[in-house]
Order: sequence, then structure tokens, then C-alpha cells
Amino acid sequence: MYIKRKVTEKSPSLLLGGLNINFKRKLVQPLIISFIVVFIVVGLETVDLYRMFGTYGERFETVVNLLIFPVTPIIYGWIVKDKIGAVIVGAVPIFIILFFGNLFFGNLIYTNGLSISRFFTILLYAVSLATLGSLAGYFASKKEFKYLVISIFFGIVWISVFFSGID
Repeated sequence: MYIKRKVTEKSPSLLLGGLNINFKRKLVQPLIISFIVVFIVVGLETVDLYRMFGTYGERFETVVNLLIFPVTPIIYGWIVKDKIGAVIVGAVPIFIILFFGNLFFGNLIYTNGLSISRFFTILLYAVSLATLGSLAGYFASKKEFKYLVISIFFGIVWISVFFSGID
């Protein structure tokens, strides 16, 4: 039997397609963390750390930019134990930085004119990284050591896929 529930404006949940989703915990918090990751990466790119700290600043920037994407969903999933949120934290930042950032501010498609094949190559690359980051967060959210090992494995695979996509 289907029970219809009245959703008011004061209710902390939203009824979407028959699924009761707690808006604040399941969607807003992971999106905020995703945008914080994006702001950290963009902030490190805009600040000239080489001029301030020499090669150590540049190395710091490289390490942070490389590790923040696979490590954030693992830490979020392990601490919060939210599967949906860990998947969001694993997928959203890489799409914002890699796909939309390069689409609007870089040369994602327009290297020598419009290249649909390059567009789909970058899309496949972004989807691969987002999937690996999401899987890392998902397995970390299971809160068992064996799943944490699987999650770290997906983080290492994320780094190798990231390096494979550098032209």
C-alpha cells in the first residue's frame, strides 16, 4: 500500500520519486565540501607559490592538487559514513575542475577548431576519474577496514588514471 506523505516547507526532507532524501545531510553538505575542494585547487593555481616559496611551494601545490581529489571522498566517506555524499564528493569536484573549467576557460574543445572527438575523450577521462573517486568514497563509507583498503586501492588507481590522461 502506498502512503502519501505531505511535505511542507519546514520539513527537512524532500520527496523525490518516492525516495525520502534528507536534503541537508545527503545533498547540501557534500556539495559544499565539493566546492571547497574546487576553491582550494583554484586558489592554489591562482597564487604564485613558486615566487613565494621557490620550488617547495610548487611541489606543495602539485602534491595537494594531485591528492585532494582521491583523498577527500575517502576521508568524507570514512568519517561521515554517508554513501551518497561520498559519491557526490568523489564525482562533482573533478567534473567542475576538469570538464567545466576547461570547457569555459581552457582549450578543451577548441585546440584547432571544434573537435568532437577531443570533447568525448575528455568526457570519458572525466567520467573515469569521477567514477574512481566515487567508488573510493563509497567503499570508505562502509566503515570497515577491508573496505577502506579497497577504497585506498581505488584512490591509487585514480592517481594512475590521472597521470595517464596528461598530454
